[in-house]
Amino acid sequence: MQEGTDGKVTLDTRSGIPLFHQVAVILRDQIASGIHAEGERLPSEAEICERFGVSRITAKRSMDELAAEGLVTRSRGRGTIVARGAAMTPFAVSVDGWIENISRMGQLTTVEVLEFEYRRASTTAAMALGLAEDAEAQRSLRVRSYKGTPLSWLETWVPDDIGRSYCVDDMRTLPLLHLLERAGVRVASAQQTITATLATPQVAKALNVQTGAALLDVRRVVRDDSGRAVEYISILYRPDLYRFAMNLTRVNGEDGARWEADNPPISPSETPGSV
Repeated sequence: MQEGTDGKVTLDTRSGIPLFHQVAVILRDQIASGIHAEGERLPSEAEICERFGVSRITAKRSMDELAAEGLVTRSRGRGTIVARGAAMTPFAVSVDGWIENISRMGQLTTVEVLEFEYRRASTTAAMALGLAEDAEAQRSLRVRSYKGTPLSWLETWVPDDIGRSYCVDDMRTLPLLHLLERAGVRVASAQQTITATLATPQVAKALNVQTGAALLDVRRVVRDDSGRAVEYISILYRPDLYRFAMNLTRVNGEDGARWEADNPPISPSETPGSV
């Protein structure tokens, strides 16, 4: 997608991504960044057609997508208006400040437990947790929401002997890290990777996004003070509502100048934490 000096945008017709979705993504980003403020009227369908070079049907579908996500309201006479709360400030968290952010998660978000079961661990989970191929583990699927808007999809696996110490009601009220600590686990370290993925139909429905939408994919293996893996978690975040941040300081060392990362300030009014 490219924007010319005349304000017109050229969409990618060869990407396989529907044109209406490309238009919706651009408008969604503009709402998130504050270009279109709450209560402001978005361009009309005719103006969308002119700017993006698309049909009236495509323009309508792009607006309908934003309305389905609760970002805009549509009515005859008024047009398409940016909804209140549509331009929420994304969660900004440090890559290495995850323990502190977990504690604040329960205060700022709500959680819905979709699945809770004890079953044979998946191949990926068994490898991450160092379990035997036929070992059982506690598995859960959850969706966390911020101000009523779905933020993340979480799948967690915990070794059976630890997972039996809590129930589904516990997971509705307490972060999993706190449940591990309550069970006597002394969390000491974690290994984390951050990549990107696309939303499957199931995840897209839960997060209120389109199938194939881009998501942040965070995988983490948590270990106790003996080095045992006590949790494997996969989290899919909506990138419009979540971002990783860090402060970098330039320091001089024996091998020359380098960048060092510091945790950003964690304040409810500045950077709502989330994990």
